[in-house]
Amino acid sequence: MSETVTPKEFSIREFTAKEVQAILRRLTGGGEKIGLALLNYYARTNLVPCTGKSLNRGRAKYSYSDLILLCWLFRMKREGLPVNRFRRGIDYLRKKLPRLHKNPTDMVLLTDGKQLFIKHRVQDKSQIAEVLTGNKAGQYVWAYAIGSLIEEVDRIISEEFGEQQQEAA
Repeated sequence: MSETVTPKEFSIREFTAKEVQAILRRLTGGGEKIGLALLNYYARTNLVPCTGKSLNRGRAKYSYSDLILLCWLFRMKREGLPVNRFRRGIDYLRKKLPRLHKNPTDMVLLTDGKQLFIKHRVQDKSQIAEVLTGNKAGQYVWAYAIGSLIEEVDRIISEEFGEQQQEAA
């Protein structure tokens, strides 16, 4: 009987740079060149530092939150948005990640290029409408269903590492 790894277990798991690289490659369909040097650069420049508690070969591992942020960053990069503009957005997402994980499918990320908002698509629908039609109507607003990204990452983790965890048990 195979055990299913729950998203809660993902949130406490830590990942090596090679594991993060494999997940990112799967997420991007292998079309994006994702080298360990690039991940190291993002960590060194504090764009997405490794915040895991354990070490692998003397380096901190990536936490689940770090992984989600990197996945989001690579999605934005694929959409043509400049990565370095997202430093403030990543700090905001890191703070909001626990809320995101409770109901990931219902969460929407909105940005007007200057500010970043994470809203629940049902509970915060009036606030979403205000962002879209309020006194800044006409301003370009970009919406992204961040919850679907979290679910996709969880599925990839389960497929990539679920078998390894079962073999270790």
